[in-house]
Amino acid sequence: MTEAVVRLRLNQQQLELMDRTIAQGVASDRVSLVRLALREYAAARRAESKAEPAR
Repeated sequence: MTEAVVRLRLNQQQLELMDRTIAQGVASDRVSLVRLALREYAAARRAESKAEPAR
């Protein structure tokens, strides 16, 4: 798997939401939470592409 640098610009409300999510134990820190979100997004996209009928 290749690595990529992802740069996010989040506003205060988004940062607070991330921090509340981390406090609930979903991830250990912001980096881990972003990585989790990207993995889940990629998995959903893969599932969508497999479910689409061939054209």
